[in-house]
Amino acid sequence: MSKLWRGYVAAIEAFCFAGIAVILIVGVLQVIFRYALGNSLYWSEELLRYLMLWVVACGAGISYTRGQFLGMRMLVEKLPHPLRRAANVISAVLILVFLAVVIGYGFTFAWGTRLQTAVALGISMFWVHLSVVVAAALVALHVFLNDLLGVARDPHSTEHPMGAEEAL
Repeated sequence: MSKLWRGYVAAIEAFCFAGIAVILIVGVLQVIFRYALGNSLYWSEELLRYLMLWVVACGAGISYTRGQFLGMRMLVEKLPHPLRRAANVISAVLILVFLAVVIGYGFTFAWGTRLQTAVALGISMFWVHLSVVVAAALVALHVFLNDLLGVARDPHSTEHPMGAEEAL
């Protein structure tokens, strides 16, 4: 699993870095074209917006596993170990239920917009709105593997929702 997991993380990170690089290049080109050449890249704003959605959608799960999401854990950390473990499991289950609802409604919404197209890029809005479903599914994967099974922990992270000793 660890080799597969490292490959998954590397692929997501590569996509995110490439996406940010494209965002930077297209953003700089848009400024050059608009202010230096007096001509606008009419498609650049849509591309930047939609690519940013996909970068965030794909990177959100890894950010969760690395402990980079905001959490208020002060009271939970003061609980005795069995109660802290119970609170962490309940929290993970509630997060998974919420994400399942987001996936269901998100896909329904995305499918409902499949016949609409982006004005400048001409792509189906289904692909844009599908980013919400992908983000929720990837975060759910990370919550399940990290919080419930304890198999997707990032060894470089200093903060975990549950300590390593608390994994099932």
